Amino acid sequence: MNLLSINDLSVKKVNHIFNLAAKIKNQGNINVLNGRQFVLFFPESSLRTRITFEKGIKALGGEAMLFPPESLDKREELEDVIQYVSNWADGVIVRHSDFSKIQELSRYSTVPIINAMTSENHPCEILSDLYSIREVKENYRDLVYTFVGPKSNISRSWKNIAEVMDLILIKFVSGVLS
Repeated sequence: MNLLSINDLSVKKVNHIFNLAAKIKNQGNINVLNGRQFVLFFPESSLRTRITFEKGIKALGGEAMLFPPESLDKREELEDVIQYVSNWADGVIVRHSDFSKIQELSRYSTVPIINAMTSENHPCEILSDLYSIREVKENYRDLVYTFVGPKSNISRSWKNIAEVMDLILIKFVSGVLS
């Protein structure tokens, strides 16, 4: 399963992701990624997201190879790049400003593609935020959520998760209530 955008998910898929995360969390020391190799395209400036993915992959028994996202901006066709990478990896995690590049990779990939952030959206951060809230508040779907900040990948992703999960979301974007 690719994870490109929250819009691609359903309530059932989000709940499945949350239940799987809870199962792994509660079982502890589970090697569900044992022997699996992941290719990560992350810029040097990425700290939290990159470390989180690398640490998570390793904790679950997998290995990660890191490449700069600029590797995807070369003249070589993305179709060729991802077909080669698919021969060597069990999954690809990409943080790149251009969402269309991640979409194109997913069209030709035979392994799962995970969007670790683009200028358009940030699905993993919002899913992890909502999962964390769910861990504290059993009635998390009945809460009223407020987003305060600029129109950005984060605000769009909160809007998307609110639509998918039927959450009440109040947004204050650039001083405007919407």
